[in-house]
Amino acid sequence: MFEKEQIQDFLTELTESIELPDGTLNLDTKIENIEWDSLAVISCIALADEKFNIMLSGDELAKIITIGDIFQLISKKQ
Repeated sequence: MFEKEQIQDFLTELTESIELPDGTLNLDTKIENIEWDSLAVISCIALADEKFNIMLSGDELAKIITIGDIFQLISKKQ
């Protein structure tokens, strides 16, 4: 399981990397409600690798519905 600080750090960095306003992302944020484009996917892949040493794929991220689903994917690979 993830510590609250790990989740917040990941969300903050992802928010910055895909240039969303601060506080936009939380675990319940639906992907369809934000600009989830190829840059966001690549940023998420790089961040998961950097923070958790987990490699996510674009195909996996194409299936997510919420930001919280990213953490479920990471958990399955740990």
